[in-house]
Formats: sequence, structure tokens, C-alpha cells
Amino acid sequence: MKNVIQFFLITISLFTNAQQEFKKDTLTEKYTDIETVVINDKDYVKIDYAYGLKQEINNRLTIGNSPSSYEMGLKFNNNLKQKGRISNIVLFLHKTDSDYKLVDLEINFYKIDALTGKPGEKLNTQQIIYTPKNKKRTNVKINVEDYHIPFPEEGVLVAVKWLHDGIKDKNIGPSVRLTTYNEILTYTRYDEKIGWGAFSLSKKSGAYTNVMMGLEVYIKKRKNNSE
Repeated sequence: MKNVIQFFLITISLFTNAQQEFKKDTLTEKYTDIETVVINDKDYVKIDYAYGLKQEINNRLTIGNSPSSYEMGLKFNNNLKQKGRISNIVLFLHKTDSDYKLVDLEINFYKIDALTGKPGEKLNTQQIIYTPKNKKRTNVKINVEDYHIPFPEEGVLVAVKWLHDGIKDKNIGPSVRLTTYNEILTYTRYDEKIGWGAFSLSKKSGAYTNVMMGLEVYIKKRKNNSE
């Protein structure tokens, strides 16, 4: 039943380019792999860790007649198990069709539950809104330092919510970009009372559909006496 509801609420538009096209459109080195860590060696107090998903397909997700409570998020594991502060997030937006209505995106952060591995406690206490500028495909960096959002040792889920304010029978945007990865990292929910569920459209074994996002975190680090 859940899959049936999801089919009617979300429209998936698949655009597969040739292999050569993919090479031209790969992400910058800063966002090449979910395990990539970019370290600022000159700063021994704070270190900038950048995470991202490697692009392997060129798919997009568009939102149909979905409830205004629909959220989709990507889980970022804290592999170093060091607490930090979230600095920036990066949204990889796909081209949105001209007849779709653009709406604001609400950005939320959720602590990953250590027992279930699913999103749990909400970390941001203030509403964070991004207003799309146009319907073109673009990468958007959003600075959230002023919100003082922690990066827990358990990891965090960064989620977006489409604030369509009761729009009915109308496809809305912006569209988000999808990719495949060897782990399920994307979660969705239609209602806060129902809870989060793992999301993947891929039928290929070992390849899972994930929303493309980036995250930059500052981790405190003590300077070694020898350095």
C-alpha cells in the first residue's frame, strides 16, 4: 500500500545521458564521494569536512500532488565520531519543467538514532527557508552557520520539504537530482506521525537511488604538541 501511495504522490522523470555526457557533468572534486574528507591543514582548531554523492546517473525527482508535509532527506554518517557544527549544505537541483510552479524549500536537520539508524530528533530550532531563483539546473550552497546546528557523532539527516501551501492538482518544483550509491542513505516521510521510511527506486542489486546533497562541517581538533 505504501508503494502505491508513493507512486501516486511522486512523479519520477528519468533522463539518461550517454557515458560521455556523464564525464562532462561530474561533480567537482569537493563533492566526488560520500567518504571524501577535505582537510584544511593550516587550521588546527577547526577542520572543514565536505561530503557528497558521486553522480552515476542523471535522473530527477519531481513532486506531484503531494502533501505539504512530504520530506526527503539524505543521511550523512559521522565516520570520525567527532562532534562538530554544520556550516553549509549543497542542493543539487535539476531542471524544472516550465509549467511547474516553484515553491519554497524548508531545510531541516535530524539526528540519526544510534539504534535504528533512522532520523530522530530535530536539530534546528528555527525555520530555514530556501527560495529558488529559477527553473534551471544548478548547485546551491546554503550557509547555516548562524543557526548553530550540531553535527552529532551519530550522524545527521539533511531534509527538504516543499512548501506548496495547499496547492492542488499542480506539479511543483524545484526538482532535485538523484543518483545511485551502494548504500541506502535517503529517507522520506509523508506525515510526522507516520515516521521515516527508506527510499530507493533502483531495481539493480547493490545500487540504490539517493537524492544528491552536499554537507560541510567544522570539527574541532586539538593541536598536537609536535605540530
